[in-house]
Amino acid sequence: MIKKLLEDLIHTIFPDLCLACSKLPKAAEASFCVECLHKMPYTDHFIIKDNAVTNHLRGRINLVHGAAILYFREGSFVRNMLHQLKYKGRREIGEVMGEIGARKMLESPFYNIPDIIIPVPVHPKKVRKRGYNQSTIFGLAVSQGTGIPFNDKIIIKSMESDSQTGKSRTDRVMNVSKVFEIAQKETLQNKHVLIVDDVITTGATLEACCLKALEAGASKISILCIAATG
Repeated sequence: MIKKLLEDLIHTIFPDLCLACSKLPKAAEASFCVECLHKMPYTDHFIIKDNAVTNHLRGRINLVHGAAILYFREGSFVRNMLHQLKYKGRREIGEVMGEIGARKMLESPFYNIPDIIIPVPVHPKKVRKRGYNQSTIFGLAVSQGTGIPFNDKIIIKSMESDSQTGKSRTDRVMNVSKVFEIAQKETLQNKHVLIVDDVITTGATLEACCLKALEAGASKISILCIAATG
């Protein structure tokens, strides 16, 4: 606990530390230090149609395209970066990754620019506790970088989900699906929807949101995440 308090104090005193490792100063005109810039585990998802994200949902969701910006591995600085974004108030991490994601989307031959961006929602109780939804921060930055409209009021999380431990993939999706609701069904009619999230692991939450959007009338689905396992 003392270590975490000291880290938070350091970020307050020295705000120009690398967003990834939180230890070294940022390189000139960059958000990361030189070392992390060289080690940043970017994926090839934006230039390869059959990638870890699209293959993960193959046969379940008919995606236009899906991609993660970074590879996620336990113990990596990407994990630290996402932890800082999610629990430590480091909104700028989501903003920077959104800028990068927007640029990569516009350069990708596969996305066929969507009509609307929707973040994976979190329960209002968590939003009040953290002060924001990390996927909203990321999605807003993607919206600003691409010009695609953003709406975080369409898919809402009305209740907390039960534990996923021991459940099959299908049961995980069904378990998560019941906690989501569509609040503005007419907004999705015949729309190509981009659903954004911070990290994709099992994919159950993303899949549940995609299914809800399709049930509400969306015609096409794409996915963009900050990071994905694989």
